[in-house]
Parts: sequence; C-alpha cells; structure tokens
Amino acid sequence: MGGFQMGRVSLLVGLIAFIMSIGVASAQELTNPAVFAGVFFIVCLVIGIVAVLAGVGGGVVFTPLMMGFTSIDSFIIRATGLTVAMGGALVAARPFLRRGLANIKLLLFAAVPYTVFAVIGALLAGYIKATMGIFGEGLIRTALGVLVIFIAMIFLFAGKRIEYPEVKHVDSFTERLGLAMAYWEESLGRVVDYKVTRAWLGALCFCGIGLVSGLFGLGAGWAMVPVLNLIMLAPLKVAAACSKVLIGIGDTAAVWPYITAGGIIPIFTIPCLIGLILGTIIGAKIMLKVKAGFVRWLIIAIMLLSGVRLIWKGLEMLGVM
Repeated sequence: MGGFQMGRVSLLVGLIAFIMSIGVASAQELTNPAVFAGVFFIVCLVIGIVAVLAGVGGGVVFTPLMMGFTSIDSFIIRATGLTVAMGGALVAARPFLRRGLANIKLLLFAAVPYTVFAVIGALLAGYIKATMGIFGEGLIRTALGVLVIFIAMIFLFAGKRIEYPEVKHVDSFTERLGLAMAYWEESLGRVVDYKVTRAWLGALCFCGIGLVSGLFGLGAGWAMVPVLNLIMLAPLKVAAACSKVLIGIGDTAAVWPYITAGGIIPIFTIPCLIGLILGTIIGAKIMLKVKAGFVRWLIIAIMLLSGVRLIWKGLEMLGVM
C-alpha cells in the first residue's frame, strides 16, 4: 500500500510539474491553434481533478497558476478564471437546489451584495487595464500574489469548520429576514432544522468577497464557506451548497464587463472551461475511493509558489526589482 500511495503522489507531482512547465514553453510559443487548445484543455483537466481532491474550487488554482507561469495577458486570464468558476458552479448547483440543500432565502440575501460588488470589481479591473498600463498590471500581480499566499495560510491554519453549528442567539435583523430552513440529511436519516445569525456581518463580508472575486477572477468558495459556516453558523453542507450556487449567480454577472472589454478569447476560454468541468467530474468520482489529504498540502505548496512568483513579477513591472 505504501508503494501505491507513493505512486499516486508521484503521479500528481508530475502532473503539477506539467502544468508549471507551461511557463517554460510559454503560450506565445504555442503557435498551432489545435496544440494551444489541446495543451490548455489537458492542463485544466488536471487542475480540475486536483482541486476537487484538495477540496477547493478550480478557479482559485487556475488564475494564480496561469498568471504566475504563463505569458498570457492577466486580463484574459482573470476573465477566463471567472468563466471557469462560473461554469463549475452552474454544473454543481442543480443537484443542490433540487435536494433543498441550498437555502433559497439565504441565497437571495447573499447574492445581492456579492453580485453587485463582483460587477464593481470587474469594472475596476477594466479601468485599471485601460488607464494604468504596465503599472496597473504590476499592481494586480503583486496584490494577487499577496492574496494567494493569504488564502494558502487560511487553508493551512484556519480553525476546524463546524458540521452542525449551535446557534444560541439570533439577532433581530436576521430574525426579520426569516433565513431559518430545514433539509434532509441522508447520513443522519432525518431532517435537520437550522437557524443562522449575524446576517448583517455576513452581508459586509460578501461585499468584500464579491469585489475580490470580480477584480482578480477568482472563485470565492474559499471565502464564502467560512463566512456562511463560521460567522453566520449555517451547517457545513448548507454553506458549501450555497457557496456553489452563489458563485454561479455572481460570476455570471461579473463576467460581462470582461466580455465587453474583449477579455474572453474563445480558443483559450473554451478548452479551459471544458477541461476544468470534466476534471471536476472525474475528481469527484476519484475522491470517493482515495484519501486525498496529501493533495491539500500539494495545493498549499503550489499556491505559495504561485504567490511568490506573482509578487516577484509584479514588483519587476513596478520597477521595484
């Protein structure tokens, strides 16, 4: 079993190394359109598989890797990152809604601040590209590098999430919203009734999450789930389900400023989107059969490496180094 486990680790390390090798043979050198599309399809297929095994969204891996290790324009990468996050979320949303795991009232409440600020973030990204040139590019890369390292630290040190939080007090604002709901929990064989609290604080957090998501082209599940679970005290499964649906709602709106500014390039976006969705489906099936804890550490290492490289490149563009 030890040899089999090491074989899986070696395979995953090799696949990640293949992703990073795109930085050596940069996208500008892939002059054949079929080869270009094929390479990024395979890369995103691998990202989708590994991201699911590590318990993160594909978008939060895709954007830093592509910006850190390819020469593709960051505006195009961020536009594609939003599209990738949106596509994966829309695929996952249907069963969550059908089974009642996603709280409709909570979704409608959180979708407004998240979507509005995601659009504002996307518009801000277009403004920076149009007015600040290489200086703005350097700022974006440096800021994203810092953010990616921060996200890696959250994955590394964040406190344990609570599967069924106990809500002892519901504030009057949250009570008036009527966000309490119930769902059928198959693992327990019964209906779980739950309440949430601190909706006002959750709304403020969703404003910031939306801004970051729209500006940097990141999926927001890494931030949404802790807000819903640890701040508003929704059950963990409900938080994860609502997070997926919210990304599908907010990023669908946020991607339009990128589209109108010419940030979507079909030969790049389509193979990336298809590859990541297929990778997510394959990864979900693999996850049922393997222990994927080591993949989480691999993702943390990749994000730290990507963050350092992004900061380095950003500071070079700013003329600091």
